[in-house]
Amino acid sequence: MDLGFAGRNVLVTGGASGIGLACARAFAAEGARVVALDLADGPADVPTVRADVTDEPSVVAGVTEAVGRLGGLDVVVGCAGISGPVGTPLVDTLAADIAAVLAVNVTGQLLLAKHTYPHLSTGGAIVLLASDSAFVSAPGMVPYCASKGAVVALTRALAVELERVRVNCVCPSIVDTPMARGDLGDDALDQADFPVQSPADVARQVLFLAASPTVNGQALLADYGYSARSGFPA
Repeated sequence: MDLGFAGRNVLVTGGASGIGLACARAFAAEGARVVALDLADGPADVPTVRADVTDEPSVVAGVTEAVGRLGGLDVVVGCAGISGPVGTPLVDTLAADIAAVLAVNVTGQLLLAKHTYPHLSTGGAIVLLASDSAFVSAPGMVPYCASKGAVVALTRALAVELERVRVNCVCPSIVDTPMARGDLGDDALDQADFPVQSPADVARQVLFLAASPTVNGQALLADYGYSARSGFPA
């Protein structure tokens, strides 16, 4: 299926690894020109500009360089994110750790939208990475859940305000990424008794939203239907 990305210009934050890297490669496979923004250098096949999404001057400089390389923007994907102290009760979580999660996962997305919107073509798309943790939770994840809930609300607000482009977000359940393995351990994912997504699975969700002209202001919850199940013992 031709999704219409051939020759289009795509910027992906967090594009050096994990879901961001999968998105960058998926757009490139569709014929798009792609630049990643990341704190780290990406692999050779993904041109990367170093930038810190929590620092506004860094975002401005990174976006400016990316736009200079690409010649404009048609799609922006916000994948940069951190999990924070997973498994730590809120009462034991340092304020600095809470602030760090919100800075990357929320402020980073706000700054990305703020500084890419002037460069986006009319009819372009922004796709942000949220999580099923915006809708469901487990103990020890309060800052992360709060940040991803904010991304869902941010998506809707941006879709209303940024009239020239569409804004949506993806909300996947657990994804097999270096971050998830660092948080949960290899055994938890390799021997999981629940389905685990691949970064490529999420990339397909991102491409769907970026290519769908009638979808705007939506949070695509991709969790194998788990959130639809009642906890009632019937």
